[in-house]
Formats: sequence, C-alpha cells, structure tokens
Amino acid sequence: MRTHFAIALALALPMPAVAAPAADGIKGAWVRINPAPGRPAAGYFSFTNGNKPDVLVGADATGTDTKVARVEMHQMTMDGGVMKMSAIGSLPIKAGETVEFKSGGYHLMLFGLENPGKAVPITLRFQSGARISALAEVRSAGSAQPNPHAGH
Repeated sequence: MRTHFAIALALALPMPAVAAPAADGIKGAWVRINPAPGRPAAGYFSFTNGNKPDVLVGADATGTDTKVARVEMHQMTMDGGVMKMSAIGSLPIKAGETVEFKSGGYHLMLFGLENPGKAVPITLRFQSGARISALAEVRSAGSAQPNPHAGH
C-alpha cells in the first residue's frame, strides 16, 4: 500500500521542466544546396542559450517529405593560413551565449538531402535532453548569408 501511495504522490508532484536551451529559439535558419549532385548541403542559423549552460550534441533534419542520411556539426578554422573544415561532436554553450552557425564558422552539413522543398526542418539536440526546432529556408548554391542589417 505504501508503494502505491509513493507512486501516486510522485505522479501528482510537478516534474522539473528541462530548461529550454534557447531562450529565443532558432533564428534565421537556412540551408544552402550544393550545386554538385551528391554533395552535402550546409545549414546556418543562430540561437541564444537560456539561463543554464548546456552542450549542443547533435542535429536532425528529417520531416514528412525531406530525407537526410545524416547531419554533422562542422567548424571552419585557419591552420597555417589555410581554411580547414572539421566535424565536431559537441559544442559547449554558456548561459546566455549567442551561437551562430554561419559560413566560415560553425555550420551543419546535411548528407544525402532528398526532397528539400522550400524548407528543411532542423532540430537541435542538447545534452540536457532539450530540443529546439525550426524550418530552414532552402536557398540555391549561389546564395550568400543573409545580411541581418538589410532594410535598416
């Protein structure tokens, strides 16, 4: 009888919520399609972390019609005057920190992207168990990163 009471009490108490890692959600998400068939697309966006540090551990990009074989997080760095790209397994994020995935820096690589349509659903996964999602606008290979100050 005590076991049933303990279970009932535990179910009645509010569960601690997993703090949303991104206080403002994903902003400005877009995907650049590679002009070479079979080559990966690149994903860009920004978000600001909430009030607790967290670690970005991965991303997904699969929706109803969109199919992606895998998504990797990558980073561009300068090494001896040469720009190099490398995969990263995780990205620690401080509380309140704004993270930008942009051309020449952190970005997603979407391998085997099929049927992207006009937008690709992107979901970021965090060590805390939190997830945030957005639709990333699909752009052609010649598209440049949008200017956040355009129209000002």
